[in-house]
Amino acid sequence: SFIGGHTIEVEPMEDGGAITVDGNQVCAELGTTIKVGVYATVTHDDKGDLVDQAASQFARHMVHIDLPLDIHITVFRWTNYIDLRITMPPVPGGQDGSCGNFNGNATDDSTQDVFSRIGARIGQGEMLFTNREQIGWTAGEDAMLDTCPPATKTAAATKCWKEMPQGSSEMQIKSCMFDNCFGMNEHALRTARIFASEADRIAAGDTA
Repeated sequence: SFIGGHTIEVEPMEDGGAITVDGNQVCAELGTTIKVGVYATVTHDDKGDLVDQAASQFARHMVHIDLPLDIHITVFRWTNYIDLRITMPPVPGGQDGSCGNFNGNATDDSTQDVFSRIGARIGQGEMLFTNREQIGWTAGEDAMLDTCPPATKTAAATKCWKEMPQGSSEMQIKSCMFDNCFGMNEHALRTARIFASEADRIAAGDTA
């Protein structure tokens, strides 16, 4: 198989989250590296450019995974979520996903185009994650979306109804609008705290 049947998992920091290879914890400390046979190298440090500058205020825990075919994954471990950066060349037989199909034609990489080719969710047996998260929408998210500036919210709704596949649910449209309103917004966390429940705050380790 791609990495010789090994499994590499990287979890968020909360609840004792760990970096594991084949179920065994590795690289618990910053500045540590492990080789996974001849297939991969895993390094845990605090170095690298963030994919979301809104997280720049937090301590960095980055996991760099070097894989065959010149594929590199950086996992940014935060309290209760992760960010990813994947860099790779075009692969034999082609590829497709959230970032497009890497065919040099940006006009066929819209959300609707990607969904029409591969669907909205990863197929069974193809996921990089152990568990499939159930998608939901909360009253807190509704309240936060209501704080989006009217012009921005209207533009987001127009864009999402246009770009999302026909038949998209109201929750999918709202999720798209939420991303357009608050994506890359350094104040989004501050706004989210206003609407977070006490249970949400505890789960996120938020004592501010």
